[in-house]
Amino acid sequence: MEWTEDLAVGVKRIDDQHKELFTRINGLVDAIRTGKCKETIDGTIQFLAEYALSHFREEEQCMADHRYPEFSRHKAQHAIFMRALDDLKKQAAEPRVKGMSYDLSVETNKVVVDWIITHIMRIDKKLGAFLRTGEMS
Repeated sequence: MEWTEDLAVGVKRIDDQHKELFTRINGLVDAIRTGKCKETIDGTIQFLAEYALSHFREEEQCMADHRYPEFSRHKAQHAIFMRALDDLKKQAAEPRVKGMSYDLSVETNKVVVDWIITHIMRIDKKLGAFLRTGEMS
């Protein structure tokens, strides 16, 4: 997946965080292709856990500061991702037999790509449009 400026929300810090997410998920895809999942997946899941907490906190603060009318709905979407991430962390904590790092890597990639498609490209874009129209109060 490639970051393009049409994905920008319009808040530099949030856009920079989204770009980092793209970089990390592309690194995971490379690890899947080259058979290096075992060395990569735990660090990727750890990054996602830290990223989600920090990123969602910042994004939610931005929405609150600007009285974004869809704040509750947007925040609920963040909670859905956190539940999916918790499931990935539980899977990562289980003992792994041969091939499990690959399966976990593929599942992690799917969760993040689905998130990018459904959240960043739709939900976050609405937030960006709101922020850019000057409707902030």
